[in-house]
Amino acid sequence: MSPTTEPLCHTATGKPGGTHSHELFIVATIGLMVCWILQHTGADLWVADRLFLWQGKHWAARNAWWATDVLHSGARKLAIFCWIVLLLAWLASSRSRLPAQWRGSLGYLVSTLPVSNVVLGMLKRFSGVDCPWDLLRYGGTREFLPIFSGQASGDPPGACFPAAHAGIGYAWVALWFALHGARPAWRYTAMGMALALGALFGVTQQLRGAHFLSHDLCSLTLCWLVAALMARLWSGRTGRNPAAGGTAAESAR
Repeated sequence: MSPTTEPLCHTATGKPGGTHSHELFIVATIGLMVCWILQHTGADLWVADRLFLWQGKHWAARNAWWATDVLHSGARKLAIFCWIVLLLAWLASSRSRLPAQWRGSLGYLVSTLPVSNVVLGMLKRFSGVDCPWDLLRYGGTREFLPIFSGQASGDPPGACFPAAHAGIGYAWVALWFALHGARPAWRYTAMGMALALGALFGVTQQLRGAHFLSHDLCSLTLCWLVAALMARLWSGRTGRNPAAGGTAAESAR
């Protein structure tokens, strides 16, 4: 997931490159290992314990206006608005003088952002993992069971893994790929903003008792994998860098 990796580039032959399969494998493996370690060593519980005690042995932020109205529902609405703006810009770009590399970037983002959120939402729906606020340890009714334990902790099963809300921010790591051909120098700032946004949403949800740290890190891993895979698919469909779109002359405009 390092932003120093050049995930998408044109080769000397003009054939578009992409994130290599071994890079995808490494990221997926590390992400799963970290999640497993946090869950099975008690590190997740240790972090949640500190947040729970710090708030006076209850999830004070669970119903706080700044957490629910601003950083939860408000952030979700803002994300939808931003995607609609991107969609409209992409649709309008076919009739404008927007350089081809920007049209490619917009199209890639319009495709990738919802895929990331759908993947997280589907996994969350069927994971059967409880939220911290559901656990006996924090005043709930269920026993803690690690991820991948193969057991159900209640009926109906929980639906708190991975962290879909943090994924609203982490999904924007797709900008790293999208800006490769349009404005390469902007990628580092864009990646930093995506990571900061995802971390903000993730920490907020942890303070509310909605997620463990591993849930957020898994979301980051999945968002990066989706963005990388979509970049490869886009490259195969268009026969060029999904974000670059145009020639070197167009990129210089």
